[in-house]
Amino acid sequence: MNINTKSTFLHTFMAPLGAKVLLTTALLSIATAAFAGEKVDKTIDTSSSPKVDIEHINGKADIRVWDKSQVRVTGELGDQTEEFIFERRGDVVVIHVEVERHSKSWFNKGKDGDDLVIYIPSASDLHYTAVNADLIAEGITKAVDVEVVNGDVTLKNIGERVEVESVNGDIVLENVRGRLEAETVNGEIEASHSGNTPVSFASVNGKLDITSDSPDVSVETVNGRIDVSLQAVDVLQINTVNGRTYASLGLNKNGSVKANSVGGAMELVFQDGVSAQFDIETHAGGNIVNNISDEKSQKPKYGPGSWLRFIHNGGAANVDISTVHGRIEIDQK
Repeated sequence: MNINTKSTFLHTFMAPLGAKVLLTTALLSIATAAFAGEKVDKTIDTSSSPKVDIEHINGKADIRVWDKSQVRVTGELGDQTEEFIFERRGDVVVIHVEVERHSKSWFNKGKDGDDLVIYIPSASDLHYTAVNADLIAEGITKAVDVEVVNGDVTLKNIGERVEVESVNGDIVLENVRGRLEAETVNGEIEASHSGNTPVSFASVNGKLDITSDSPDVSVETVNGRIDVSLQAVDVLQINTVNGRTYASLGLNKNGSVKANSVGGAMELVFQDGVSAQFDIETHAGGNIVNNISDEKSQKPKYGPGSWLRFIHNGGAANVDISTVHGRIEIDQK
């Protein structure tokens, strides 16, 4: 599982902005200094599809789209603000709020942070990073890349490519299209997705509630329930340690399902008449429930564990499910 505590994230966050963005034209600066608690309302002219790079420490941001070739920032800066940067560098718009490095806002999410409403063209390419902040963004049709240490992320009606990471916080994705990667350490992920590109979801401690028509889906959790509702799947990968899993899916011809757990129960429900070769195994306990065919699981003469192998309806696809000591149930609807 590609999850860690993001110990390198703060270092990346504080790296000079010039190392992150290629500066190809002269700098247009709207404001480079601000007072704590200052209200802002500033606008920069852009192309119809600019890159927008937003960084701040503490507070919340509400990102909205409009039909103007402009980026506008309104709202109020936090009490610990030292500098507010709003610049255009070529086709890149930079919104950067600096705070006192030793202020409590740096590590503690409080009520004295920024409260920003940001308007951008719908075809923008958004990159957003924050330490302690909640983000809401809606209507962006291009790429969205979000990294938050402590905070909730809500994305609605987003398209083309989405990458979201939060260490401590929930992620809500409504009507997301295209390629999608979402990951949190301590938090839940709730997603509704459409598109034929791969999607992946990961959480250490938190529930995953996923609806998607992608044919290529990966879901991972350590301690958290997994609920997935899928359409016609070519590839489905499920990995969990102690989380309970429920998956409803259609399995395509030549498709592949691989599901593994340590102690979490897994229930997979396939389409009626599914054509697949099933290979199911428990290693140190647990049990297997087969509601698809009349075949029964077998147990070794000595030792724990059990297995169930059978071909159903021609065996066009492959289903491999294993657990150490959890319960496995397969069914069709």
